[in-house]
Amino acid sequence: MLLIPGLGVVIAVNSVRINVMEPIMRPTYFLTGFAGIGMVGYLVVQHLSNSLNCRRVGFLVMPREPPFSAYVINTNMLSTPGEIYYCPGPEFTISIIHWDGDFMTKYAHEVTRALAHWVYINNFKEAILFGGLDNRLRGEDADQLRVAVTTEYRKRQSLGGIKLMELNYAIVGPLALLMNELERLGIPAISILPYAEPFRADPNAAIVAIQFLKELTGIEVDVSRLKELADMIDKELKEIQESIKRKEGPPHYI
Repeated sequence: MLLIPGLGVVIAVNSVRINVMEPIMRPTYFLTGFAGIGMVGYLVVQHLSNSLNCRRVGFLVMPREPPFSAYVINTNMLSTPGEIYYCPGPEFTISIIHWDGDFMTKYAHEVTRALAHWVYINNFKEAILFGGLDNRLRGEDADQLRVAVTTEYRKRQSLGGIKLMELNYAIVGPLALLMNELERLGIPAISILPYAEPFRADPNAAIVAIQFLKELTGIEVDVSRLKELADMIDKELKEIQESIKRKEGPPHYI
């Protein structure tokens, strides 16, 4: 950890840095998710940052980051590949990585380790992570989601009727790396894992995750924009299916 004038606290793990311009005065909930199955993790944290009264307080600086720049959260602020937002109302601190790909595969260990140690140093009460479960594994399960928790979370919180992931099922990717690091650091953390479409963005699964977040924190979030996105995707899929049927034409007989 370093204190650099003009950059505030800087956490560095190998070639990845977290630059925070202002202290998190009430480090209650740390939230993040990554582009994975159904893009659930990214859809959730992007929506939360956009829907709540959040301000950008820091950046994740990664080596050879993707050469993209765009307005993602709103048109008043240019988004960088990795950012930290603070939402004072619900006391959410949110980490977002807007662009994924080969660079994230290569540097996922450093990114997740930097985030975990930043959460540890700032003494967050709890980490809440978001991901997706392949809905082909759902079978006859009537529940919409499963969760995975660190040992410290289980000690401090009652799971009630919440179902954990099935024995020997595995979380993969950056979410798994981050959960492993949080487990080793003794940080109470829960991964919210709704069943999701494996091969496309699934806003409906993101809505399920946000609704469950309300059960954990009592914070209600408007999900109307996610519903609009889900309707748009469903409409496009139906149009593609109808187009394929038209191209196939009537059956041929010999």
